[in-house]
Amino acid sequence: MSNDKKRYKKIISKEIYGTTTEERFKEVHGITIEEWNAKGEERFKAKTGMSYEEWYIKKILSSTPIDYLKNLNGVVSQDDIELVKDLQELGLNDGVINVLLDYVKIVSKIGFIHSLVREMGESWLKKNVSTIESAMAFVRKEWKN
Repeated sequence: MSNDKKRYKKIISKEIYGTTTEERFKEVHGITIEEWNAKGEERFKAKTGMSYEEWYIKKILSSTPIDYLKNLNGVVSQDDIELVKDLQELGLNDGVINVLLDYVKIVSKIGFIHSLVREMGESWLKKNVSTIESAMAFVRKEWKN
């Protein structure tokens, strides 16, 4: 039996009394979510030599939105190219567009609805999301809500 199966059985047989997500996580793992994330960040930094945030920014900056879409979907349609051009015409820079596309890919269960992505781009502009860092902070804030 693998370690994962043993761990799963151990967790299944244990009664969890916590009322919040944080309390239940601590009962199961023995550490808080924040400590868990810090350990993961340490392992990632030891492996790559940079923090996850630095790695993500480097990934975002290293490709154009078209290349980024190609990496996400495997194929880029003419509609995808038009979407990127529309977002650029709105005034979003390529890095912010890449963060937006990544966010939509993660959050949307039905894929890229181009009109929705355009509306989100307009909304980001109205909320003054103009740098990669501000886009990442905005996404984190939205994710928590």
